[in-house]
Amino acid sequence: MAVNTKSALAEIQQAVAHVNNGRRTDAVLIYESVAAEAGDDVAIHVELGQLCQLLGDPVQAIVHFEIAVEREPDNAHFLGFLATACRNAGQPQRSWDLFEKAQAIDANIVDVNHGLGITHMFRADFVRARPYLERACELKPSDASSRSNLATVLAQLDEHEAALKHAEKAMQLDPGHQNAYYTYARILTFTGQTEEAIRHLEKTIRQHRTFGVAYDLLARMKKFTPADQKFIDKAEKVLDIGMPAQDRYCIHYALGKIYDDLGSYDLAFEHFRQANVLKKRDFDAKRERELFRQLRKVFNKNSLQDFQAMGNPSAMPVFIVGMPRSGTTLMEQMIASHPLAAGADELPEMPLIAREISPTDDMKRIVARTRDNLNEDNIREYAERYLSVLTQGREGAERIVDKLPGNFINVGLILTIFPNATIIHAMRHPLDTCLSCFFQNFGEIRWSNDMAVIARIYALYRDVMDYWSSILPAGRIIDVSYEQLIEDPQSQGRRLVESCGLEWDDSILEFHKSKRVIKTASVWQARQRIYKSSKQRWMNYSSHIAELANALSPYLQDDRDMLTEHGIDLASPTAFGRLTRLFGSG
Repeated sequence: MAVNTKSALAEIQQAVAHVNNGRRTDAVLIYESVAAEAGDDVAIHVELGQLCQLLGDPVQAIVHFEIAVEREPDNAHFLGFLATACRNAGQPQRSWDLFEKAQAIDANIVDVNHGLGITHMFRADFVRARPYLERACELKPSDASSRSNLATVLAQLDEHEAALKHAEKAMQLDPGHQNAYYTYARILTFTGQTEEAIRHLEKTIRQHRTFGVAYDLLARMKKFTPADQKFIDKAEKVLDIGMPAQDRYCIHYALGKIYDDLGSYDLAFEHFRQANVLKKRDFDAKRERELFRQLRKVFNKNSLQDFQAMGNPSAMPVFIVGMPRSGTTLMEQMIASHPLAAGADELPEMPLIAREISPTDDMKRIVARTRDNLNEDNIREYAERYLSVLTQGREGAERIVDKLPGNFINVGLILTIFPNATIIHAMRHPLDTCLSCFFQNFGEIRWSNDMAVIARIYALYRDVMDYWSSILPAGRIIDVSYEQLIEDPQSQGRRLVESCGLEWDDSILEFHKSKRVIKTASVWQARQRIYKSSKQRWMNYSSHIAELANALSPYLQDDRDMLTEHGIDLASPTAFGRLTRLFGSG
């Protein structure tokens, strides 16, 4: 029986409307019904792929777009759709290849130019992203998405006036385009115009009550007080309105942070919990541990010395590694406040290089493939590629900080490519670290929505750092305690800066007064004096974290008495053994 294309496409549009109104279940039911009858109809599969993207399922979107590409392999539009889905599914190299193939077929497709621009933008290669996004804007001047992303790129290249104009134009073109409003506010914060950014977000929320990202960013940009109660009440009432899941969990994250500011910790935790339930994504922690187990076979004390002989001698890169929310922003800002240094925020380039050198599609071959890829020509090419991204907009700096915490697993690779790089290990109390991860609305991290998974990642992180310390000379990795840094910024800050080969400068302690552009996601924190309120934050949530504390018990033995005082009894030594067997020893 022939498929009624017109009827199927109408049903898909109805599903799209359901998603936009927060009725995801209804949308999924329509999707399943149409997909079961789609047959080989290319038009239907393309629209089903777009619906899957909207539903947050890029893997299933790939299935539909692959059918369309198989039927029409030279259709540049379909290749672009597939490339976008691959990017959203965490397949950056395949996405890049598909966009390049589409561009070779037709260089005048808006979405393909836009896609290539975003691809380079996500790699923090803003110089290469710019011409593609400019071309997308030329091809379709009314496209708010391309213009908004161009604004982001221009801001990263320190062309803030032009960036603001493009973001403002994007808002005019599409008053419902959330990213344009977000981008405009972010650009204002880059240059220290925080109050203006706050006013902009408050106005945005008045005009668009369910713009979740506006609530989330606003909550992170100011300290809320009882004087904000009217706004808080309105935000609570907004949750009664139908809206996409992303908007809803963003508002929950915002309210969690607001109630934390107010000291209403039970209310705060409940909002954070609901946010994480809505946002939770699948994540295979065992696969991450298996990856580390294989990398240990490649990077050992003897092999690392051999690899380093082929590395780039530059001492410019400074890597701050550890767990997210472990004080990396403060450490970066202190170093970057030095006249000879700069901060690059969290660069995705080293993980991308790691993925190319150690492809994880076949774990059984990863050791052999990694060793084959670590040759002199490749190492030289990767070093040059990384430095080209690291130095964009930071020309003249002698030390540049990359504070991507997850690079802890790449320390062996980093010291292979840059044997003279500085490696700083940011350390923070396990409970404060893990709880803060649970409270943070991360963009790329997939493991932070479940406390059990967070605990597994923390255990992996500790094993990884212990391993690097065991095979490297003493002091090669500089351990910096966040708690000690905020208690004694003078001596610990001096140690931090001097570890990078820089002489002390008194202006470092006044980093919050710096007039320079700050692009970190924690920009509000970076504009504040050093504060101690985040120390022992877990105590405020002791009634909610007994299971987390027990999952982290091997690292909390010194805190037993304090935990007991707050109503948390750690498990017996027998339970510690079960935990070790669960996580493995590395």
